Amino acid sequence: MPSKASLIANLERSRLVIWLLVVIVLVMSFLITWQNVEREANDTAFLVASKRVIERANYYKQQWLLSGQQAQVELDGEIVHFSPSGWVLPASREQEYDCSAWLEMLYPDEEILGDTPIEIESDFINSEYQCHYLYKQDRFMSIGLIDNKFFVKVGFLAN
Repeated sequence: MPSKASLIANLERSRLVIWLLVVIVLVMSFLITWQNVEREANDTAFLVASKRVIERANYYKQQWLLSGQQAQVELDGEIVHFSPSGWVLPASREQEYDCSAWLEMLYPDEEILGDTPIEIESDFINSEYQCHYLYKQDRFMSIGLIDNKFFVKVGFLAN
């Protein structure tokens, strides 16, 4: 027959094991939830960035309207080039089409959650402009002006 001391020791060990299991379950639940929160935070950050780009493009369009709809307007000491429909064009200081200059103009922060684009792809055909900015974790933002329609898209690349 086991002694009273060994029964108490076994009971204490059982309690310890149960508490350890509870702590492990709580930590695992926290980690799983954290991954979902992080993913949602990334999605939200990219959506906010796209809204800021649209807001900034609309600001430039307002300036174009106020200036008499000229092809280029000086704003804050910089020459800004516009399409016939009033959207800002991706022109650099050298008057060449440049996606980096477009991003700098439309989203001066350039960083989303502390990351700058790791790759920039451009697609300029006639008077159609499209730039793709690839960020870490296969996330991207695309800015385009096609058929006089300005757009911003965000998303992720599937592996």
